[in-house]
Amino acid sequence: GKWHLGVNCKSRRDHCHHPLNHGFDYFYGMPFTLLNECQGTDDPELAKSLQDTYWLYTQMIILAVLTLSVGKLTNLFSVNWKIIMCLAIFGLLYFISWFSSYGFTKYWNCILMRNHDITEQPMNLEKTTSNMLKEAISFIERNKHRPFLLFVSLLHVHTPLITTQKFQGRSRHGPYGDNVEEMDWMVGRLLDVIDKEGLKNTTFIYFASDHGGFLEAHRGNAQFGGWNGIYKGGKGMGGWEGGIRVPGIVSWPGVLPAGRVIDELTSLMDIFPTVVQLAGGVVPQDRVVDGLPLLPLLRGTAQRSGHEFLFHYCGTSLHAARWHQRDS
Repeated sequence: GKWHLGVNCKSRRDHCHHPLNHGFDYFYGMPFTLLNECQGTDDPELAKSLQDTYWLYTQMIILAVLTLSVGKLTNLFSVNWKIIMCLAIFGLLYFISWFSSYGFTKYWNCILMRNHDITEQPMNLEKTTSNMLKEAISFIERNKHRPFLLFVSLLHVHTPLITTQKFQGRSRHGPYGDNVEEMDWMVGRLLDVIDKEGLKNTTFIYFASDHGGFLEAHRGNAQFGGWNGIYKGGKGMGGWEGGIRVPGIVSWPGVLPAGRVIDELTSLMDIFPTVVQLAGGVVPQDRVVDGLPLLPLLRGTAQRSGHEFLFHYCGTSLHAARWHQRDS
């Protein structure tokens, strides 16, 4: 699915940020983030204000060249053709310099990769959902006879809202609701495959979101970024509940009791040490690992979260700290 950490550092092929250089054995998905440009809409997302400014300056240069050319041809004023040609060449180079970056955003950023190879450039959004699902199902079927870790980061409920025709108009909550319906169907298909392959009672499943709904995302009256209920704020607002409080749903039939609700605060950082513990490993001891295993809470052997402090950032700026006082 969506990796979003990029690929390269210093050269085109060093792949320093690639998933295969960070512990994964196989990768299929999008190495960057999903942008409106991937859908080919008239609402660019990448540096929109900059693009508007660049286009304004380009139009001013074009207007200047046309004015000087008409003035020269009608003898309204005397201007050397060399000056007009130099201005025209400058305008062309200026346009190429910024349009080569922003005009081809879809080609450069909206790509799918399998391991180190690009499979689609640009990606075909109409087929992306089925391609992702097929890859995930194929991975389960190939690895069903041995322990495996499948990390699926869906492109859904992220703008632009990629929804296949089958699910468009299905929800009463507009495009975002349709997108949620399709995501729910995709997760259901994966659970069905796990059940069909006889892996249900031996598979630990964790479902969560990485942040709250994107409140600013809308077009006209259509809300594109979800809803955070009673909680204030949303995506990119790391000091408010709406930006950081997300659902976490765990399933492991036969091991964890069904229907149990845990009100203790945990973090997505807890997934790493939990997976390591499930695999019988030990987290690295040469560094501080922020996460804590979830199994004591899930099994009921611990009643309190081991986190005394949780810090919430927007970029590199600390926006909130939550103190969970011990023995209180």
